[in-house]
Amino acid sequence: MSDLAGKVAIVTGASSGIGKKTAELLTAQGARVVAFARSAGDVRGDVADPEAIERLFAETEARYGPCEILVNNAGMIDVAPLVETDLARWRRMFAVNVEGVYLACRRALPSMLERGAGAIVNVASISGVVGPEKFPGWVSYCAAKGAVISLTEALAVEIKDRGVRVNAVSPGSVDTPMWAEASGGAPAAMTAEEIAETILFLASDRSRPMNGQNLNVYSS
Repeated sequence: MSDLAGKVAIVTGASSGIGKKTAELLTAQGARVVAFARSAGDVRGDVADPEAIERLFAETEARYGPCEILVNNAGMIDVAPLVETDLARWRRMFAVNVEGVYLACRRALPSMLERGAGAIVNVASISGVVGPEKFPGWVSYCAAKGAVISLTEALAVEIKDRGVRVNAVSPGSVDTPMWAEASGGAPAAMTAEEIAETILFLASDRSRPMNGQNLNVYSS
């Protein structure tokens, strides 16, 4: 019997790629999953919209109960040199990739902290990790994913004695529609399922001693 069986899970950005595969694997492990995305899913909406996030959690609670596992996977890439990235494009990048994580975490945490249990997994990127060479034209994306990693570390410290764990996963190139579009069709180094398996590990009791960690999933 999986330790994920019966757990209430929310996965954002679940219409394709890593999010879709994560939702499928959680469901296969017996979790009660609510998939959130703009184009498809159990609940539809923009992760950067506070009202959409409230609706997501309200519908999840009405259907299954409080969220016990939150996977913040929703994200976007907007490839452009910094001088061509106007303020609106910059703000949209952070709204989706960072504010979406903030909004979902802030909504999930009260019930998790009240119960003294819960797991949050934030999907960051190799692009946000200090050290690896970055792709040209990805400045806004790199900055946003770096913020997600820092948010993960800081939040984990803030609630480390309350029974809730917060971790991140930073993949390299993954065979998803978003990678194909942003990379110009360059081959990917791993599959969405491989990243989803890592997310499940962080969401499960198998990673119980881990908190505030960022798992880098790529070859150097």
